[in-house]
Amino acid sequence: FINPQTSTKESLDSIVDYITEVMNTITPVGLTIPQKFFDEDLITIYPIADAHMGMKAHIAEAGENYDLDTAALRVKCGISKCIKGSPSSNKAIILDVGDITHSDDGNYVTPRSKHPLDMSSSHYEAIDCAILTLCSCIELAADHHKKVLVRILRGNHNEHSYIAIMFALFERYRDNPNIIIEKTPSDFFVYTFGSNMFAAHHGDKAKAERLVMHMAHQWSEEWGRTKWRYYFTGHLHHAKLQDIGGVQVEQLRAVSSRDSYASSHGYVGAPQMQAITYHRRDGESSRVKVSF
Repeated sequence: FINPQTSTKESLDSIVDYITEVMNTITPVGLTIPQKFFDEDLITIYPIADAHMGMKAHIAEAGENYDLDTAALRVKCGISKCIKGSPSSNKAIILDVGDITHSDDGNYVTPRSKHPLDMSSSHYEAIDCAILTLCSCIELAADHHKKVLVRILRGNHNEHSYIAIMFALFERYRDNPNIIIEKTPSDFFVYTFGSNMFAAHHGDKAKAERLVMHMAHQWSEEWGRTKWRYYFTGHLHHAKLQDIGGVQVEQLRAVSSRDSYASSHGYVGAPQMQAITYHRRDGESSRVKVSF
């Protein structure tokens, strides 16, 4: 230890010279740009269930307000929050399990049962909003994951109009090798990742037991080489999780609020979105949930 008050000028100068000499021998670290890490052993699924864009609900009838802007905001904010809470898995799947729009055309009734629909927008506006909203979600996911697969399923409210959304997304990303829009007329989605098998259907045409049996029969090879099997449905708007014949069947909560019809029939629900991450070998590893 050297006391500057008792040291001579010469000794202090020598100390400064020594420190300067030592400091000059240190090689400075250059600017480094971190490489994005994608975990090859993980896949994350972002299911979107029953957003019903274009639907109108009034707080006096249904307990809360819901319209086109609310639907778009929920989907975009839900995906954004789920992405922030999920790992940078190599692959991601944005899976719309049906009824992303509330109506199928300008008649504003359900295609089969002809139930009248309360609308907050025109059918044109709802389709346009659904496409733009999904584009935002896809591009957010593409910033967080290396590869993004997108699948739009038919719902009982949008039996035909979902095709327009699917085609629009396909054309937008047709030259992007990292974003794949699965263009198919099938009502079923099936995908395998390591020891995991994923399937989805809107859930309006068959009960869970039949869907599982159909899965085992139709995709027997995929079934045989996987250990963990998952099935996603929507349609009924409330959560239900059950194990059926070696498959975890998950009925997803809806994004949308209740409309006047659902409210008057005593249906309940808790709007929600989530992200589920799976390990290539070990199955489900984590979840992020966003409630509205």
